[in-house]
Amino acid sequence: MSTRMLNRQTKARIIAIPLALIIAGVWYYTSRGNTTGPEHKDTTSAAVADVGDCMQNKGSESAPDLSIVDCGASTADYKVKERYALDHTCDDGDSQYQATRRGRAQFTLCMEKLGQ
Repeated sequence: MSTRMLNRQTKARIIAIPLALIIAGVWYYTSRGNTTGPEHKDTTSAAVADVGDCMQNKGSESAPDLSIVDCGASTADYKVKERYALDHTCDDGDSQYQATRRGRAQFTLCMEKLGQ
């Protein structure tokens, strides 16, 4: 009977160890690059922009690098008209910015271009 018990324990280990490694691997993969915690909050990033905030694009039209600036500053390029939690198509004439993670939109900013 002790042989049968040993076999069950061995079988359980054979299943449990790879399963634990798979779970640890999935956790590691999904948690790396996670910048949503409070220690990663940048008070000027597009991620915290809200309606009425003005944005400066330090990047290009095809690869924007937006940050919040004072609306009276000469560096203000856009003003946020609408903010959506996920994917959204902005009205014609509005500039659109979407932050994506792993191919999925995290939020959308619809903005009007300033100084036109």
